Amino acid sequence: MLNYSVDKKERLNSILDINEIDGYEIKPRKDAKSPIKVTKIKIVDKQMIDKILSMKFERFFRRLVVLALQVIDDEDPSDDDANIVLDEAELVKEILENRYKKFLSYEKEQLFLKKIRIIEKQIQMKKVEIKRKIIFREMQESMHRSRGM
Repeated sequence: MLNYSVDKKERLNSILDINEIDGYEIKPRKDAKSPIKVTKIKIVDKQMIDKILSMKFERFFRRLVVLALQVIDDEDPSDDDANIVLDEAELVKEILENRYKKFLSYEKEQLFLKKIRIIEKQIQMKKVEIKRKIIFREMQESMHRSRGM
């Protein structure tokens, strides 16, 4: 049973005392029309936490996918572009492990990590392709120079 008391002064309501409950805290968007001012909400339902964090993480992941697709679909990307995507993948992985690991279900965490690894492998393959193109161009240039002399 949850014990709390609400102090109501004018239009501001605040919780004075609440038992410590393990859960995920979020700060809701401010709504000027709302008569109740809420500064943070603690969610304790594991399924709800999982859904909320999945939606939040999905934003980071979508940005990573967009960057990765730009590099993969580019006909002549640079090695720096691929490195930026790999750095972004590492950042997304750290966000998952440091912020959300405690609250996400193991299955969701593994699913997101698997998706990130797939993107990293695709970008690594693109980097190999980029290096091959560079070596091929250098070989062609050296052959043209040696013929011209």
